[in-house]
Amino acid sequence: MRRRPSKEQFEQQIEQIAKALRDEMIAGKQAAGSFLPPEKSLEARFGLSNYSIRLGLEQLVREGWIEKIAGVGNRVVADRPQVKLTIACENVTLRNLKLTGLVEQFQRLYPWIQVEFLFMPSPIPGTDLSERKLAGDLVLLDNVQFQLLSENRLTHLLEPLSEANELYPQFTKHFSMEGRRLLLPIILSPLVLCYNKAHFRESGLAEPNGSWTWNDLIRHAELLYDGKGRYGFSLYIQSMYRWPLFLIQSCEWVEGSGKESSHIRNSRLLDGLKLCKDILHNRKAVPLYLSENNDDVYRMFVEGKLSMTLNTYMGLNSWNEAEIEYDISPVPYMDSPRTLLITLGAGINSSSGHKEEARLFVDFLASKEAQSYIYQHTLSIPGLATLPMEPGNRMIYTPSRYMLFRETMGSFRTHADTRISFAAFQSLSSQLKLYWANMIDEDELGERLSEALSD
Repeated sequence: MRRRPSKEQFEQQIEQIAKALRDEMIAGKQAAGSFLPPEKSLEARFGLSNYSIRLGLEQLVREGWIEKIAGVGNRVVADRPQVKLTIACENVTLRNLKLTGLVEQFQRLYPWIQVEFLFMPSPIPGTDLSERKLAGDLVLLDNVQFQLLSENRLTHLLEPLSEANELYPQFTKHFSMEGRRLLLPIILSPLVLCYNKAHFRESGLAEPNGSWTWNDLIRHAELLYDGKGRYGFSLYIQSMYRWPLFLIQSCEWVEGSGKESSHIRNSRLLDGLKLCKDILHNRKAVPLYLSENNDDVYRMFVEGKLSMTLNTYMGLNSWNEAEIEYDISPVPYMDSPRTLLITLGAGINSSSGHKEEARLFVDFLASKEAQSYIYQHTLSIPGLATLPMEPGNRMIYTPSRYMLFRETMGSFRTHADTRISFAAFQSLSSQLKLYWANMIDEDELGERLSEALSD
């Protein structure tokens, strides 16, 4: 008795048919205007049922390769004019998605579509995310940038998208407005604790685990300090993708609604910010290093000058060529495990003159083929919930605890979960720099934060 193929095997059969015929059309073996062989011939050629053959042909119709002529057959579409798509994104996105390789795969599927990059400067820490900077046919934005876009009332620049049922549903809300899905979450990137395995092994210390509080981190960081230039911990605290972690972990304040000075002074918010200050001022654990960006801290970690730091999964891609034995663990916490999540989404510019082609590219990025490529070539977490993740498929060094994200998704929080505007985040950042430098005390900080949050 012949076994029925699994859903995955069936989908592979359909793609096998479509790919074989697509390759022949690209190579000119099936000329524009000619008809494909009859379906009966294709059944015999591929050894598959008529139902499978028809689904494969329907896929080619959707992709625009062939057209069905009723009562005649399937005709190869005449040569179509070249279309040029532009993608507005940050330079670092090329690394985090291995985007150049994805574009090459896409152009093999749709050879008449040429894709070019339109690099936009990051709007963080500035607020100049304008129509001019989203001038591409496609845009790649993270959830913080989308929040800024929403607050600037610029979401009309994005074309509504259809459902993508196999993407993680809990993260599509990061890119939705008033019931409209405006970007698809292509990759996820929670903040994690990174540590040098050799340092812990040489010091006879147990490696970090999900039970660690910040007190555990500081205690271990002091033990890892060697007095010869190696420190236990550091981070680029000024980053909008770092310091809000302490605010998110101040869960009592985040879940409360009061923004008056008295409420803030008596909330967990100040406890979290004081904890952050104590960490920064601990010279037995953290170096007094005037870092300009995250790259400075990453460089110290790769050179063995730091035993621990914070990084996102996307940021781990900067270490792909580094010769360092490291692993990851959940970030330490205050009262309950919570970490900061960054999600990268893909969408279509509503003013694009090539929306259909742009939609093909967005759908491609969310497809199993593209998501598999991202998994194989990067450490970014694919947004496709159903994607099989086999360790042997990786082309790069992978931390042994890479998969911990699956067990910690309940701890993921975004900037938007704080219900604080982007403008207020910027104002808070300015006040915190004064506080961390001992230029204002907790009372004055509480008053200033109340004023910033009330604007």
